Amino acid sequence: MVEASQMAYLKVFDLLSDEQVEEIAKITEKRSYKIDSHIYERGNVAKHLFVMKKGLVSLRRFDPGDEIGIAFETREPGGLFGAASFMKPQEYTLTAICLEDTEVMAIDADRLFELCEKDPAMGYHLMLKIAQIYFERYKTAKRSLHDMVRTPTVITALPG
Repeated sequence: MVEASQMAYLKVFDLLSDEQVEEIAKITEKRSYKIDSHIYERGNVAKHLFVMKKGLVSLRRFDPGDEIGIAFETREPGGLFGAASFMKPQEYTLTAICLEDTEVMAIDADRLFELCEKDPAMGYHLMLKIAQIYFERYKTAKRSLHDMVRTPTVITALPG
């Protein structure tokens, strides 16, 4: 369990009441990882939703036999990752690797789901915030993809 004061300032919880944050704090534990540690692997059962406290985490995809993965995103303090834990089939789709010594708050996803079922307002506000976070990531990914495939402008001169 962590102190609610360690969570209340985080953007993902800013729509929740103090009591709701206190309930989430009861099902949250602080974890520390050294640089190059894996917090979870792609394909693992997703049991926790993570909020960055300190450090830097890269979310990557490694396919069998790959020595180098494709880095999709990084998470800094305040960042959220592992949302696959809150959605069926509860399987992580990327590998989370620490680029620095890192501290996270690991929220038990099954117990969080139970809290949200008991308090639909909390579930609504939490999912609204998670949806906003992921929509911003979607827009960033869409811009990046557009920039990668954008056809360069070709200027031709006509005779005369």
